[in-house]
Amino acid sequence: MGKNTLRVHQLRSSDGTGTLTYLLIDESSHRAAVIDPNKEDLEQIKRAIKEQRAVLEYVIDTHTHVDHISCANELRSEFSARTVMHENTKNKWKVVDEGDKFGVGDILRANAKNEVDVYVNDGDKLPLGNSELTILFTPGHTDNHIAVLADGNVFTGDLLLIGQAGRSDLPGGSAEEQYESFTNKILILPDSTKIYPGHDYDDNEFVLLGQERRSNPFLQQQSKEEFVALVKEFFPPVADTVEGGKVILQCGTMRVATTVENFTAISSQELEKMMINEPSLFILDVREQRELTSFGHIPHVTNIPSWQLAKRLTELPPKSQKIVVVCQSGGRSFEAAHMLVKNGFQKVYNLKQGTMGWMMSGKKIERPVQEL
Repeated sequence: MGKNTLRVHQLRSSDGTGTLTYLLIDESSHRAAVIDPNKEDLEQIKRAIKEQRAVLEYVIDTHTHVDHISCANELRSEFSARTVMHENTKNKWKVVDEGDKFGVGDILRANAKNEVDVYVNDGDKLPLGNSELTILFTPGHTDNHIAVLADGNVFTGDLLLIGQAGRSDLPGGSAEEQYESFTNKILILPDSTKIYPGHDYDDNEFVLLGQERRSNPFLQQQSKEEFVALVKEFFPPVADTVEGGKVILQCGTMRVATTVENFTAISSQELEKMMINEPSLFILDVREQRELTSFGHIPHVTNIPSWQLAKRLTELPPKSQKIVVVCQSGGRSFEAAHMLVKNGFQKVYNLKQGTMGWMMSGKKIERPVQEL
C-alpha cells in the first residue's frame, strides 16, 4: 500500500457534545471511509463527502454508542456504502436492556438497529484505494469497541480521549479490558502516532501518542490493579436514583486539568451565602428538564441543558457577571464551567456535589409545576 495518501477531515458536532466524526479519503482514488457518524450531523457529513467528491466505501462505528445515535444507516443508503463494526456487535441486544438502568436504553436500541454489512476482528484490514485501514480490537469502553489504524493515525473512538479516557462502567464496559487495550494495542504504537479521539471538549484536532504517554493518567498506571483503582476514583457517578427506581445518566468523563482551571469550585454553604448577599446572582442548572422535575432544583435557577449550552450563550448575563453552574453531582457543571471560561466568561463558579450535595446539606429545593 502507498504511503502518506490518506487525508483526514475532522467534523465536529454542532450539538455541543464534543462528538467527532472523521472522513478519511485516499487521495489517489478518492475512496473514502467515515468513522463514528453522529446523526445530529448527518447533513454536515453528507455535504463534506460531496464537496470532496469522495466515493464512500465504508461507514465504521467504533462501538455501539450510548451518548448519541449513529447515522450509519442513512449514509449506507445515500452512498451505497458498507457499514462496519466488530463481530461482538452481533450480541449487543444482550446488553441493550441494561441501558435502561442508566437512562440510555433508547439510544442503545436505536444504534442496535443499524445494519452491519462487514463484521471485523482484530488485525483485519480494509483496503481503501492505495491506503489500508487496520482494525484493532480495543474493548473496555464497550465489549465491541475497535480502533482504526491508518497511515500513522489511530482513531480511538471512546477508548482513549485527549488527557483522559471514555468511561468503562456502562453496559458492556470493563476497566480490566480497557487496561489491556491500552497496554497491548495503543501503547505499543510509535510516539509519533496521531491520536484522533471520538470526543473532545477543547477544540483539539489530535494529539501525538508520545504526549499522551507522558501526561495522560490512564496511560501511566504500572499495573492493572492501579488502573482499576484510578477508574473508580476518576469518573463522576454514573447515575443518581430517582423516585420509583429510575436513574439519570451523569456526564461521561471528568476532565484532567493540565493547568489550573479558571473557575472556582464552591460548596453548598458558600453558594447559600452568595445567594443571600447577591440577590441577582445567576445560577445556571445544566441538567435536563426532567431531572429538575424528578429531583427538584435550587431556588431561582435558569435551566439550559449542557448539550444546548454552546448554542444558547446569548441567553446568559454579561461576561463580567458571576455565574454559578450546577448539575446533579458536579460533573456536567464542571465541563460547562470550563466551556464558559473558554468563551470569555470571567466569574464562573462550579457547585461541588451539585444539587445532591445541596439537598443532603438540608437546604431548600423547589420543583417545577407540572402541566396537567
